[in-house]
Amino acid sequence: MLSTMNFLNRHGLSLIISFAVFVITVINFDLGIFIVPLLTIASYYASNKGILALQKSKRSKTLGLTRSEYNHIEHHIKLAKSDLALLMQQYVRVRSVRSFKLINEMNKLAKRIIGIVQTNPQKFYAVEDFFYSHLPSAVQLIDKYTLLTKEQVGGTEIHLALEETRKTLKDLYATMEDDLKLALSSDIEHLKLELDFAKLENKKRKDRLIGGE
Repeated sequence: MLSTMNFLNRHGLSLIISFAVFVITVINFDLGIFIVPLLTIASYYASNKGILALQKSKRSKTLGLTRSEYNHIEHHIKLAKSDLALLMQQYVRVRSVRSFKLINEMNKLAKRIIGIVQTNPQKFYAVEDFFYSHLPSAVQLIDKYTLLTKEQVGGTEIHLALEETRKTLKDLYATMEDDLKLALSSDIEHLKLELDFAKLENKKRKDRLIGGE
C-alpha cells in the first residue's frame, strides 16, 4: 500500500545508515573481520524496519486510518494476492475454452478490485465481503471445478456436480461485479458532483453573458 518512492527512499536511507555504521566501526573500533559485517547488516535491517514503521504511520494518518486498521487492510490485501496467485494457477488445469474465459474474467475482476483498494485503502470497508468471502470462495470453487473436469469419469453425478459448480461460479462472478461497482461507487458519485458543479458554473457564466448584453 506504500508507493514505489517510499520503497526506494526506505532502502536508500537504510543503505546510507548501514554504510555509515560500517565506516564508523572500521575506523573507531577493532571488532574483527566477522563482527563488522554483522553490525552493518543488522543496522541495515533495523533501520529499514524503523523507516517502514514511520512510513506506515504517516500513510495511515494521511488516510485517516488507525495503525491497526491500516495493518488489517494490508494483511487482507496480501491474502487476496495469495488467492489471486492460486486462481492464476488454474489456467493450466482447465480443459475448455468456456472455463478458461470464466477464470480469466474472474482473475481480471479480482485484480482490479485489489488494485483499487491498494491505491485507496479506505475503500476496503465498501468491499469487505470480497476479501473475506467472495474471492476465497471463488478460488475454492474453481479448484473443485478444475479437479472434476480432470477426472475421466462419466455419469450423471459428475455431470450434475460440474453444472452446479459452473452455475455457482457464474453467480459468484456477478457478485464480484457488484463488489467492483461498490469499490467505484464513491468515485462515480464524486464525478457526478463535479459534473453538476461544472454545469452550474457554465449556466452562471451564460447568464452573466446574457445579462451583460
